[in-house]
Amino acid sequence: MEFETTTCIVPEYHELLLTYAKRCDLPVSKFVISLINYAASLEKKKKKPFKNIRYRKRSGKEWERMHLCLSFHEYEFLLDMKKLWKMSVALLIEFCIENVLEEFVEALLKEEHPYSYRFMHYTFDFSSVYGMPSYRCIWGLPPEIVAKTL
Repeated sequence: MEFETTTCIVPEYHELLLTYAKRCDLPVSKFVISLINYAASLEKKKKKPFKNIRYRKRSGKEWERMHLCLSFHEYEFLLDMKKLWKMSVALLIEFCIENVLEEFVEALLKEEHPYSYRFMHYTFDFSSVYGMPSYRCIWGLPPEIVAKTL
């Protein structure tokens, strides 16, 4: 199942994303999700509980609409990143471009297994902790599955 969403970013950043996605042979939606996943896996930003989601500051710059087609898991991951980092999707993308884009592309292009930096695995676990409903997001394969493959 595919989810479609749009966001607005400055034209220079949109062009950068299109250029690098093509260079890495990825659709731009997959490139953006993988870029955010890369930043999250390196913990490039601290989690901010109990704060409001921030949006980009209004500026005189023109914005372009960017369309993203995401799988269910990618969409849920994006929503979780908004909650963890307290940033709108546009601000998430802007932050990742300004802080990890070059590092991500370099890692992706020199990696022997380029799929290792792509967003691929995401699941949920609903349980009870001390009698309270609990929700856990798992980014990557659960350790039990990894142990079985070794």
